[in-house]
Amino acid sequence: VSEFWLNGRRVGEHKGGYTSFEFDVTEFVTFGPQANALTVKVDNLYNPDISPTVKTDVTFYGGIYRDVWLRVSEPVYLSTVYWTTPRVSEQSAEVAVHATVTNTTSQSKSLSLTHEVIDPAGKLVGTVTSSVAVSGHASRDVTQEIAPLNNPQLWSPDYPYLYRIRTSLGEAKQPIDSIEIPLGLRWFRFDAQQGFLLNGKRLQLQGTTWFQSYPGMGNALPNSRHVKDMEIIRDMGANFFRTSHYPHDPAVMEACDRLGILVLEELFIGEEVADTPEYLTIQAKSAEEMIVRDRNHPCVIMYGFCGEIDAPDDVATRVVTTVVRKYRQLDPTRIVTMHDPRVEAIKEMVDVVGLYSTWEDDDRDHRLHPERKYMIEEYTAAGMGRGIYGMGPESEDLGCVLHEEFLTQVNLRPWIAGSTLWHQFDYDGEEYDPVIPHLVTFGMADVWRIPKDVFYFYRSQWSSKPTLRICGHWTWPGDVGKRKSVKVYSNAAEVELFLNEQSLGVKKEGKNAGLLHPPRVWVVPYQAGTLKAVAHFAGEPFTDARKTAGPPARIVLESDVPKVDAGDRESLAYITAKVVDKEGALVPSASNAITFNCYGPGELLPQTWAGHATGFTWDAVAGMTRIAMRATSRVGRARISAYCPGLALGRAEVQVIAKGKRDEMEYSRGATVY
Repeated sequence: VSEFWLNGRRVGEHKGGYTSFEFDVTEFVTFGPQANALTVKVDNLYNPDISPTVKTDVTFYGGIYRDVWLRVSEPVYLSTVYWTTPRVSEQSAEVAVHATVTNTTSQSKSLSLTHEVIDPAGKLVGTVTSSVAVSGHASRDVTQEIAPLNNPQLWSPDYPYLYRIRTSLGEAKQPIDSIEIPLGLRWFRFDAQQGFLLNGKRLQLQGTTWFQSYPGMGNALPNSRHVKDMEIIRDMGANFFRTSHYPHDPAVMEACDRLGILVLEELFIGEEVADTPEYLTIQAKSAEEMIVRDRNHPCVIMYGFCGEIDAPDDVATRVVTTVVRKYRQLDPTRIVTMHDPRVEAIKEMVDVVGLYSTWEDDDRDHRLHPERKYMIEEYTAAGMGRGIYGMGPESEDLGCVLHEEFLTQVNLRPWIAGSTLWHQFDYDGEEYDPVIPHLVTFGMADVWRIPKDVFYFYRSQWSSKPTLRICGHWTWPGDVGKRKSVKVYSNAAEVELFLNEQSLGVKKEGKNAGLLHPPRVWVVPYQAGTLKAVAHFAGEPFTDARKTAGPPARIVLESDVPKVDAGDRESLAYITAKVVDKEGALVPSASNAITFNCYGPGELLPQTWAGHATGFTWDAVAGMTRIAMRATSRVGRARISAYCPGLALGRAEVQVIAKGKRDEMEYSRGATVY
């Protein structure tokens, strides 16, 4: 719950997290040189009428964690603009634009309303203009159809082509207001036997999920972090994203449009639900806020629910029915789905049934209801602590085997439209302590986004980018002569493995009905040295290597970017610390406590870690950890250092730049100007 006051006068309140909302504050504003004071009170206490209503593996942060805007408009303005595409094909696309014009004056207005379709190069490819009369103190909805676009460029994961619609409102040939929104031309459907079809062709939905959290940031991620995370997801080869379990930041949706990631957007309706009128009212309002905000994103193809509702059948059905009606009323162009509907009436109601990948039950449901459309909307193959090996319950190698078996089963069932992994990254979870206290380790990468081996398994199956990954490490003291299984993930036709420059043979792609690129496995008697895999892509050699490490000797720091922008809170550098031996080989067993420090125009983001106070000291995991640095308003070289007793200090530099400003850390004459 959030409440708002402006200049001491109560503006209003909003119930429910995750969705955007706004207030018209015109009557509360003081015009002139005086300052206006906006006061916000947030309440994150348990309330059975406001979702989420149950303890889950989500850490519930409170406060303002996304962007806030002040929107200033003329008294006559465009309050809504959105598009629909009644018909799209490779030959032609029909575009209808729906606008709401609001007139807050007392006089009737005669206006002109123009919609222009613009391609990425800025070329005008379609337009329509009409006259609109709006009475005083009234709003008017106007739908205009643009002449069909011939031979349109279609939006898809492989080719996310984005047009723009520029809508302009004018009076007496003078512009009043304008809005630009993205437009992607595509058509899609689910089929009971073929799965999912996009633009008339079958497309396997290769999906994942993600929570909006990062060490040191909680839920208050900058937009740049949201974008980086979606880029990591796309780099893994995923083409589908379930917004587990809530609408994500607008920056995420914009990134999905640009990157070509299809989206199932859902509300936090799951597990515990309330059987009260207020609960239903709040959920219906959240559905409206979600759809009104995001219906202009071509990436969105489905609306859904958190699912797994643990309530009497009649209560679950009433809740889902209320929200499904709102979905279909506000946006009938998208598909409605639900993860793990446990009531037959709900399965009949939704367009696509979300499965939980219990194969025996799923196959039985498909036999009994071959007319239904299915996809796996959540699958937890294994918890995997990064750097843990030995086929134990939380090990990476066992987790990889379970994921290989899972994807094989999905691919053997063409009637399943696709699958959604739980989860892309390890995340904060107060009730979980599988490997590291309060961290859930289902991720394809750890909480700092350092990839696990399984990340490269999916990349080798889902992406055409050259992929070559030796799983695990090659540091096994005391195991000389023992046989070790070496697994390599690759989408190359052939992979050759070397140990200390001696070839261990070439492995071609084997045949596997369920995997496009089965893993290659060698059994190798262990000896210290260098293990190297070599593959060729388009004639170019690619290598991946593991070196036997000695005792920890020093820390190496590496920044993901060479420079950041002064004063820009969106501009961050992520500094990776590696514990290495004297030869520079990563020490996979290192868990040293590392203390970070920054000198110059940058600030580090503190973290909380079990056994350490909140601050700049925490333990490396499998020899690695990471810290984020944000630029301050100053300019110059930020010097980051990492310290651990007994290890040589690690250092890295990041330039903090601003055009036309001198380096404040350089005191000699003729300092560099950026």
